[in-house]
Amino acid sequence: MMSPTRRRAPYSWGQARMPMKIKTLVVIWLVIFIGSWAVYFKYSSYTELCREDACRAIICDRYHKGIITGPLCPALCDDHTITLNQCLSSHPANQVYQGWLHGSKQIVMKCNLAPIFHDGIEREMPYERPEKGSSMDDFREMLQDFLERNLGKGEHNALQTRILNAADINNDGKVTLAEAKSIWALLQVNEFFMMMILQDSEHTPKLEGFCGDTYFVQRVETDRLYGIHVPWMFEIFLPTSYRQSMDQWFTPAWPKKAKIAVGLLEFVEEIFDSSHGTFHMCKTSHTNIGYTDKHDLKMIDLRNLYPAEVLKETLTEKTCSKNSDCELTEDCSSMCDETASRCTGELVEPNLSKICVVLHDYLLKEVPRDIKDELTSLLDKCSRLTTNTEDMQIHHSLILNNLKSLLWKQISDVQDS
Repeated sequence: MMSPTRRRAPYSWGQARMPMKIKTLVVIWLVIFIGSWAVYFKYSSYTELCREDACRAIICDRYHKGIITGPLCPALCDDHTITLNQCLSSHPANQVYQGWLHGSKQIVMKCNLAPIFHDGIEREMPYERPEKGSSMDDFREMLQDFLERNLGKGEHNALQTRILNAADINNDGKVTLAEAKSIWALLQVNEFFMMMILQDSEHTPKLEGFCGDTYFVQRVETDRLYGIHVPWMFEIFLPTSYRQSMDQWFTPAWPKKAKIAVGLLEFVEEIFDSSHGTFHMCKTSHTNIGYTDKHDLKMIDLRNLYPAEVLKETLTEKTCSKNSDCELTEDCSSMCDETASRCTGELVEPNLSKICVVLHDYLLKEVPRDIKDELTSLLDKCSRLTTNTEDMQIHHSLILNNLKSLLWKQISDVQDS
């Protein structure tokens, strides 16, 4: 008699378990694959951001052909006494490097590899103007038109003379075609134009020279309001929330922070209704604000500082159906006039409110107890300032003066003690 055949249980996927060793290997492989992809992607971005050889080759080729000139062209292209040792670029079109001039002075080189800025405001191709055969009177007229278009009607003779003196690199009282082309190309770079206007300010880095539309500025010892530079290989693995809290660890003592903050408030005063008009900060970040070893404020990135005239013209040309259509940047936007389907051109946020947002956590960390409540209240009011309220200028001046007075009192008390 045959024994009954045993029937196998139906195969179940749940019963087919992967051995622990294989699971571990798969997880390790996935981590390596994702990590390698992230490193490769970041490295590819880094190589685009840091193209020192391309910058130098393009500039020096134009210099040796006689198209451009500048006081630092020989040092960069002939003597090679400008050495660059660190890339600080944040955008491929705007190459930034730290280095040395003649081995003794620390500088920052800013090289433009794109003629059109990615800020919604178009500019012409470099070195197309002035054309060959243009006279000095033609060039003066070009400059006058440029200044009136960007700063509005008014007295700009002193600024025009400053620009012409900068162009005349050999101080012979004349401006050659190469000199005119170089300074004209530089004026199309918004940051350089702002530096020419704010040349006498204590709160902007000193201009050290230029070659064509590449310019060199004083290196500022600390190039951000707070935080440290983290190597990109480590930064990609840091959570954003952790990085933000970690940044606040690396700040000077509170009285020194107060001194830096006062400098920042003074800069806001400088660019509000100055002799050349009002200027607006269209990107307000702790990475745009630096300070010296004596804790004197320096605005290290002026690329997003624009004359009110330029912003108004750019915004009023935009059609809109809602307020979000009138946003040039996160920090520079106006309201939409829905009846005319046009942006009004009047910016919603004043500079002071943007600065107070940056200073809020910075100043309230480790703030002396006796002023904490008052400072918190002032910073909160300041952060809520808008241009739409009545008597905006009065509120603006009142909060600004109260903040400066409170901070200066604390600085003075510490110095006295």
